[in-house]
Amino acid sequence: MDITLTNPGSPVPEFTVEGAIDTLEAPKFQDAVLAGVAAVQAKNVVIDCSAMPYLTSTGLRAFMTIGKTMMAAGGRMVPCGLSGLALEIFTSSGFAQVFPPAATRDDARRMLGG
Repeated sequence: MDITLTNPGSPVPEFTVEGAIDTLEAPKFQDAVLAGVAAVQAKNVVIDCSAMPYLTSTGLRAFMTIGKTMMAAGGRMVPCGLSGLALEIFTSSGFAQVFPPAATRDDARRMLGG
């Protein structure tokens, strides 16, 4: 799994995930996103999951930690580009109700008022 900050210095960090977020990769994913958010004191974050084929329960936990951190700051996390098994897992676990996903990165920006 690779995680890339695609817009360094922006007040709304946007990350791209490539590969699965499994038990080994979840801590790396969580740490990278939270560090990027902290670096600009962001309240909102976009996570592009279009290249993420699936995630495990540990990956879901990382999304929950990131989402709760954003909510505590008065903002939100918007995942986008979920499809296939990743979307099924995100939806069936109830995460889509708590952290509604966007179809595209542009849709995610609009959801955040940008």
